[in-house]
Amino acid sequence: MRQICFILIILFVISLSLIGLVQNSFAQDETSEATQVGNPSIVIDAAASRVETSPDLYGIFYEEISRAGEGGLSAELVQNRDFEATNLPDGWTQEDTDIYTAKGRHYNQWWDTDNPTLAWSLVADGDAEGSISLEKENPLNERNPHSIKLTATKIGKRIGVSNSGFWGMNIQQGEAYDLSFYARTEGSRTTTLNVSLENEDGSSVAASGKVENVGGAWKEYKLALTANSTNSKARLVISQVTEGTIWLDVVSLYPRKTFKGHGLRIDLCEMLAALKPSFMRFPGGCVVEGASLSSRWNWKETIGDKSQRRGLYNVWGYFNTYSLGYHELLQLSEDLNADAMYVCNVGMSCSVRTPSEYVQGKELEPMVQDALNALEYAMGPVTSTWGAKRAANGRAEPFKIKYIEIGNENGGQVYQENYRVFYDAIKAKYPDIITIADERIPNAKVEIVDEHFYVNPSRFFGMANQYDRTDRNGPKIYVGEYAVNSGVGNGNLQGALAEAVFMMNMEKNSDIVTMSSYAPLFENVNSREWEVNLIRFDNSRVIGRTSYEVQRLFSVNKPDQVLKTEVTADNVTLPASSSNRRGGRGGAGGGFAGRGGRGGSAGVKQLYALAGMDNAKKELVVKVVNPTADSVNGTITINGISNPGKKAKVTTLGHTSSTAENTLENPNEVKSVEKTISISGPEFKYEFSPNSLTILRIAAP
Repeated sequence: MRQICFILIILFVISLSLIGLVQNSFAQDETSEATQVGNPSIVIDAAASRVETSPDLYGIFYEEISRAGEGGLSAELVQNRDFEATNLPDGWTQEDTDIYTAKGRHYNQWWDTDNPTLAWSLVADGDAEGSISLEKENPLNERNPHSIKLTATKIGKRIGVSNSGFWGMNIQQGEAYDLSFYARTEGSRTTTLNVSLENEDGSSVAASGKVENVGGAWKEYKLALTANSTNSKARLVISQVTEGTIWLDVVSLYPRKTFKGHGLRIDLCEMLAALKPSFMRFPGGCVVEGASLSSRWNWKETIGDKSQRRGLYNVWGYFNTYSLGYHELLQLSEDLNADAMYVCNVGMSCSVRTPSEYVQGKELEPMVQDALNALEYAMGPVTSTWGAKRAANGRAEPFKIKYIEIGNENGGQVYQENYRVFYDAIKAKYPDIITIADERIPNAKVEIVDEHFYVNPSRFFGMANQYDRTDRNGPKIYVGEYAVNSGVGNGNLQGALAEAVFMMNMEKNSDIVTMSSYAPLFENVNSREWEVNLIRFDNSRVIGRTSYEVQRLFSVNKPDQVLKTEVTADNVTLPASSSNRRGGRGGAGGGFAGRGGRGGSAGVKQLYALAGMDNAKKELVVKVVNPTADSVNGTITINGISNPGKKAKVTTLGHTSSTAENTLENPNEVKSVEKTISISGPEFKYEFSPNSLTILRIAAP
């Protein structure tokens, strides 16, 4: 018996070895983990068969998280402009400071009981006397039932209300600002309101003006202000000049200059434009699902005049007035020259936020129609019901939506059944739109499947060959959310380089991986709901993390064709990393692979590389990652190009420390540098800097 067992063990080991040999024969570019050589080499074969690079490979994903829009992309300077931040989503209940969804999920009260007028305060200077309160009597409209009541019983030096904005308002000298608000008084009483943009204690005023004859029934008032000084922590103050009571609602302040005149913050949009995204996915993300179906992102509530938008407490823990709504997101996609990808709710709330909700059958029909109406609003003619509403909102010409994702991070039997209903309805009316599913669905048409990865550096280094053996007969793949979000603090260079290695594999396999987008995109540093994000900002500054620099370099150096690239390099071990993962996004099943997990030592190669051809510029593009702390002297061999150029343009993103990171205080800690080098011929040596991504561009006529 022992002899038989021994023989079986030997046969098993031999079979595993043979399987490994077969697998390696298909992974033509993969170097064995066991290979140990002294001189790393990169061999490029331009004569071998090439992979056409997907034109939509690199895009962006926007979600309202960490104040990405509210206090971020939206140029609105007033926080809680409609005084509705205390509103509960439909079906939610409150007991003391405990709040519950209809299914019983618990939340803590998100506003201060002693200050329900979030971001608004009473200003009473000198011996002034008065009060403010949140009121529901005689509202502006049923969609915005609350207003702020200001009562001045003694004017003193001044009595009024102030708004602190989003951790201060960024007011710049010489710039114009447009204020609008609704107001009413009792009876026919009128008053004059003084308006100022000033520092926190009122001792320095950057701009001021007055609005006269304010009173009577609800009416909108406007005032233009020009700043004579700069203050990045300013506040808005509106004060009465006579005793009495006045009600204010939908108080809004925008800088005159916005991105392409469409109401968005210029510097943040310019960061997006620099990425040259091929598409933009919106509006989420978990906000699409909601913690309950009543708290999902509802596009109809986000369009039209700001006084008619019905805000909502979102899954990331703050109230959203929808100053950045569906229409603005469609416009931003167009302004960035990016194809629009709309994500619709599929009749399911967020499964992570249990107990979750779902609807099917007759109850699902209104949600299917809601998705169709959203598409009609964007693309329908002005003669259609929703196309006419778009035209009424200032846009007669249709937008273009290329993709629609049916659900977000949903899965299981209910999702699969609902997906089929949505797919059939959407394709019946919009046959040309490309649909995206959250997972592979048996016996259903899936054009593209969305996969998500939130992992530590070791995992991404280990995914250097992730898609090499993916079945080409299956659906195309969209890596809709991915990031190193564990073991890198709030994000550092090592994480960015691990992402670069994974991105090279997506690029290499872009015949099947046709799209990708990093997530999350934005973070206001004063309201972080997710540790590791691509772009960080406050009210006056913005920086791109090292991951942002990697994304930008890959996007602007995307080749038209990928060339066969073989790398031979030593295996090394990077130092252990610590985890900062707090969980909650993505998942381990369906289309969402890989939670963050613990950090650890990463087994890596000295070099990773991928080459491609930029046909328009007739240049060879070579991307190389050195994830180690040492310079690596590698040999590059170019086969199949008869007369490569004698010089190479070299762009390097690197640092002596793998933990280096860009911050608002030190935005240029890790920035790419460029130089031109001479090369000796189709085979040459190059010393790759420690902890670096290097891109070489060589003429290839």
